[in-house]
Amino acid sequence: MDITTPYYEDLTRISNSNICWFLKKGPRYLKEMLDGKEGLKASFLDKGTMIHEYILQPDKFWKDYIILDFAVPKVKQQKTLLEFYSAARLVDPLASEDHILLMSYEAAYNNNKSEEKKIQEAKELVELYQNYIEYFRNKDSKKVISFADFNMLKTIKKNMEDHKKANELLFNYPETFEVYNEFHINWEYPNASTLGDLPCKSLLDKVMIDHTNKKIILVDIKTTADVYNFKHSIEEFDYCRQLAYYWLAIHWYFKNELKLNIEEYEYETYIIAVQSHDGYEVRVFKFNPETIEERLVTIDYAIKRIAWHKNNDLWDHMKEYYDEDGAEMIC
Repeated sequence: MDITTPYYEDLTRISNSNICWFLKKGPRYLKEMLDGKEGLKASFLDKGTMIHEYILQPDKFWKDYIILDFAVPKVKQQKTLLEFYSAARLVDPLASEDHILLMSYEAAYNNNKSEEKKIQEAKELVELYQNYIEYFRNKDSKKVISFADFNMLKTIKKNMEDHKKANELLFNYPETFEVYNEFHINWEYPNASTLGDLPCKSLLDKVMIDHTNKKIILVDIKTTADVYNFKHSIEEFDYCRQLAYYWLAIHWYFKNELKLNIEEYEYETYIIAVQSHDGYEVRVFKFNPETIEERLVTIDYAIKRIAWHKNNDLWDHMKEYYDEDGAEMIC
């Protein structure tokens, strides 16, 4: 299985989100998504990504984020001095400290103070704002989050640890489980059209596989505005279809990568829902396998329609428009 192209950059494969937007907005919108012209904006994804990384990939979180919990320069000249200092240190690492301090000061201020005084004042600013300098050096490679955001993440994790089922699924599972967090599977939907299979992709929050006891657990983390009305979110966003799509990916993975018969395994499916505000309360929902399997019909319909549009390169209307006289039968 080739996953060298990052999940969100691979526009050649069909995701659950693609199916969602095809069903909601039609083939033309999907074509714009596949061409990279439409899709979820980064701001929409940021909070969920931040929570997922903090809980599921803590090492990656600290590589990707920096917390803005330090003093920042109060005036423009201070900012100019510190940023010049940071850049000069990288450009000329062999230069003396006093030389860089003097250049940094003179890049920001224009006065008649002695060189000794300039160096001293620059040194004091560099020492005071050392964390800001570190932030400036890494700002292009790391995302900045506030201390309030970090407190939110710590509260969410503690609530998950205090919830007996969430704790079991995320942190204290049996050692017999192999655990895959943010599990990227590139897979093929079989016989999607007369031209064969359709390339698909899935990014699963957490998959746990126990080969000893023949058990697979799929876990998805969702944020929600109302954790006590989460059933509405399940219906509105068709999470059962999403989970069914993930299970198709797991089935393909077992058959084609592990060379194992998945029918020998017991399945469990959970969503861990987190309130997106106030106390960040956590609830865990277990899904009936039959409820998930019912959504396979919708997936099959969408996949085969998408394959038809791709094969024929016709995107302005639904398939029925092209098959008939332009009228689409509704009932």
